[in-house]
Amino acid sequence: MINRRSILSLVPAAAVGLGLASGAIAQEYPYGAPPWTIGFSQDTMDHPWRAYMVTSAEAQAGQYPDLVEEFIYTDAGGSNERQIADIEDLISRGVDLIMMSPREAQALVPAVEAINAAGIPLVVLDREIVGEGYNVFIGGNNLQIGEELGRYTREQMGDEFAYLELEGIPGATPTIQRHEGFASQIEGADGIVRLDAQPANYDLAPAIPIMEDWLTRYRGEFQVIYAHNDPMILGAINVLREAGYEPGDVFLVGVDGQREAFEAIQEGWLQATAIYATGGALGLDMALRVLQGQEVPRRIITETPVITPENVEDFYDPDSQYVR
Repeated sequence: MINRRSILSLVPAAAVGLGLASGAIAQEYPYGAPPWTIGFSQDTMDHPWRAYMVTSAEAQAGQYPDLVEEFIYTDAGGSNERQIADIEDLISRGVDLIMMSPREAQALVPAVEAINAAGIPLVVLDREIVGEGYNVFIGGNNLQIGEELGRYTREQMGDEFAYLELEGIPGATPTIQRHEGFASQIEGADGIVRLDAQPANYDLAPAIPIMEDWLTRYRGEFQVIYAHNDPMILGAINVLREAGYEPGDVFLVGVDGQREAFEAIQEGWLQATAIYATGGALGLDMALRVLQGQEVPRRIITETPVITPENVEDFYDPDSQYVR
């Protein structure tokens, strides 16, 4: 069984134990000799999971003072246009490599094209981009996450229930795949009905008014709520609690594996979540391998174990916001 004490198993074997040179070694560097400047373009820092992605990469960069001269990150504030501008700014500042977690794949095509035209290597985290213009992609299998959570929900709830779905950012690859995976496991059951679905953009605050509206419209009609990440389901829990619901009255499912979600499982409010590693520290390691001209896996797909009341104690750590 995967647990926090064997958490390295969340990273494929091909990506574990990849040593990085930190001394002066005579070799050819395809993108210029160290020390390097690494730029990180983040969709938004106004989200604990995304902020942790950046700060874990920055902390990892600090482990290689001979290789990393500067680590720069930008915050697009949830705007495709701003993220494109941020990347153009990083290019103009002469960064040696760009790490990026794009807001939306199609919308960020101009940014990827600009990176490629500048001859700058690219490491992509979490969300896919359009095309093959990257050196390394690191992320979980979002389709599989949806499938496993859909399968678990059906196993626990049977073939007759109505559910609500809190969606992520429209057009983002995790949003599409987490929905498709979940839906694929409940197809063919006439007794399973999706009452409504609304995007809350992977954020807690927008999920609250959506849940309040749903209680007005559908109270007593739904038995399950599936959210594409933990902050949204935690927002729903806040509303349910205020409305007089008790833990276990509704079967609730999220994604990410943050500390507060584990605590909600322990308290009986949340029935399942799936760990989704940010990939920040691993992404930094891969970036340095690329800059050193070393061989790297083109795609690293991390494991995404489902966390339930049966195994939550194996992963929960009150001192860690995420299992990373």
